[in-house]
Amino acid sequence: MQLNPKALGLTGGILSAAFWFIAMTVSLLTGIAENSLTMWGNLHPFFSYSWSGMIIMIIEHLVFGFIAGWLFAKIYNKFA
Repeated sequence: MQLNPKALGLTGGILSAAFWFIAMTVSLLTGIAENSLTMWGNLHPFFSYSWSGMIIMIIEHLVFGFIAGWLFAKIYNKFA
C-alpha cells in the first residue's frame, strides 16, 4: 500500500496546528497549563505566550507538520 505524501503532510500539519490552536486558546483565556505551554514553546523559535505567539506557533506547526508527514510517507513508500 502506498501512502500519499501530500495528504499525509497536510493531515500532520493541520492536526499539529489545531492542537496548538486549541491548547493556546484555552490557556490564554483561562490560564490553565501556562507553565507547560511555555516550557514546550521555549523549544520553538519566536515563541511567546501571547495571541501573536499562538499565530506564529500555528504557522510553524503547519509547515513542520507538513514536512514531517511528507517525509514519513516518502520513506514509507520507499521501503514498502
